[in-house]
Amino acid sequence: MALSPYIVVGAGYHSDSLKKDYQRTCYSACRSASEALKNGGNAIDAVEKAIIELENSPLTNAGFGSNLSWSGLVECDASLMNGQTLHFGACGAVSNVWNPITLAKHLCIKQCDNLSLGRVPPCILTGKGARSWAERMGLEIVDDKKMISARSYRNYKHCKRKLKRYSIQNDIKFSPLDTVGAICVDSNGVVAAGASSGGVSLKHEGRVGQAASFGSGVWAVMSRDGKKPSVAACTSGCGEHLIRTELAKNAAESLLSSSPTLGLDKCFKENFIESPFLWDVPERLGGALALRFDAEVGEGELLWGHTTKTMCIGYMSTDNAKPKCIISHLPPKVEPGQKAVVSGQSFIVPIQQCPVVTWEIKTELNCNGSL
Repeated sequence: MALSPYIVVGAGYHSDSLKKDYQRTCYSACRSASEALKNGGNAIDAVEKAIIELENSPLTNAGFGSNLSWSGLVECDASLMNGQTLHFGACGAVSNVWNPITLAKHLCIKQCDNLSLGRVPPCILTGKGARSWAERMGLEIVDDKKMISARSYRNYKHCKRKLKRYSIQNDIKFSPLDTVGAICVDSNGVVAAGASSGGVSLKHEGRVGQAASFGSGVWAVMSRDGKKPSVAACTSGCGEHLIRTELAKNAAESLLSSSPTLGLDKCFKENFIESPFLWDVPERLGGALALRFDAEVGEGELLWGHTTKTMCIGYMSTDNAKPKCIISHLPPKVEPGQKAVVSGQSFIVPIQQCPVVTWEIKTELNCNGSL
């Protein structure tokens, strides 16, 4: 079986009323990633194309339709890592750039450039500097209002009203966080990972989350000797908690154990739920999507884990005309943030047929622990 794009539309809570909408979003991202590979693109291209579809959807919290900051603006984070070169590109708190993942991709690619006078190409840009760099690269720049969807504006007004009625401490289930991302291994065995997020509603201006932080939002390392597997991972949840625990890096490296499933389960337990860096956090909400690929035998495993109520996953093969979509649930009576569920599936990748994974995570966050 030759698997290509996998999509995850969230770790959080997926209502039945929006299930079909999430599935359609997954399908579009899967098809875009698959077409990128069919047309000769590499893992980096496939990751970008998948996330562009997710950023363009008003259903997700990335790019257009992202949650609004306290001042009512869209400020996005995005990152991309190339497992072959180990280069990383990211942008944080950037407004006006229609597809932040494309900006992150350009920054990643430009790491290979040699600048005059011994200067070093930037791997992370934020705010106005990110926008001006995007303009010089010819990326699409839009007016602030064009980035705001009707759904995100309604959520913004709703959150503002809640703050007038209640204290932040008492507002337990405050805001959804719908981070999106993608991981891929192409026909040359190159792995890549990307993520994009608009952050939590009413976040402070200039706040940068895990989607733009090295080792926290994305991780990808290609096998150098053919003996050790290639790995890639994306994460989502409360950015500050994921930054403290470097969950993307830890999740990817956990797949190098003899049992990737047990490795990821142990990672969630020891590096996230029981992490000493989260000693003051009562509810640890997050999720990860990870990929392991053994180039010697052309076999791999796709795994996902989350501490939230649900995670929506979609996938397809470049040989298939239609993607598939499932929703992963925490076991009944298990409280979100206290335990993790880990699952996945294996795949075989013949030459020229390698998998792509894209995803988005939706988490109901505690406002007091998220801003």
